[in-house]
Amino acid sequence: MRRPRFLVPGVAMLVALSLTACGPRVSQRVEDARVALEAARAAGAPMRAAEGFQAAERALKESETLLAAGDSASLLEADYRAAVATAAAYSAVVTAKLSTDVEKAAASAQAARQEAERARAETERLQAQLRTVEETARATQARGERVENQMAEIRKQVAASSIPILPTYLRYVVKRGDTLQRIAARPDIYGDANQWPRLYETNRDMIGRDRKLKVGQVLLVPK
Repeated sequence: MRRPRFLVPGVAMLVALSLTACGPRVSQRVEDARVALEAARAAGAPMRAAEGFQAAERALKESETLLAAGDSASLLEADYRAAVATAAAYSAVVTAKLSTDVEKAAASAQAARQEAERARAETERLQAQLRTVEETARATQARGERVENQMAEIRKQVAASSIPILPTYLRYVVKRGDTLQRIAARPDIYGDANQWPRLYETNRDMIGRDRKLKVGQVLLVPK
């Protein structure tokens, strides 16, 4: 049975319409693949995911060539190649990011090991320093005990010989605006600003030659 002749032009028209509708969609797919490839490039995929990036490049070039051909079969193949290029590019992005994360983790681990080594060395140094301080403290305590014993003996001798007791000292904390003269003039100190040299001589090492006081300094006040 012979087919009507009008069917052939109709089929050709349908193919043409199909190509017309398919072309923009495939072009968009190819453009999406280009965008994905640029994102992969920006993520460092050429260095960290070279194989996947190169596969995406090849698929994109093939899709561009097939898109330019324009026939139905080429458009279908271009659509497929563009999808492959997009998938490969996104995969390369993921691989590149994972590679970057691994490098950062390795660097952090290395830094942590180095910090641990420094901490261990510092701990050993501090332990050695602590042992030295403890030994010094024991020696100082022993000397302090000897001094206390000597002072106790001197007090006994002073009491026995009626020698006047050595002067005692008060403590005064320097406040804002204080000077030696103002402190000496306080009723609870000397009540006389002219007595400031007594304060200076007693605290010469702390005050210094310029006789400037600092807030919070503790002065010894001979009574």
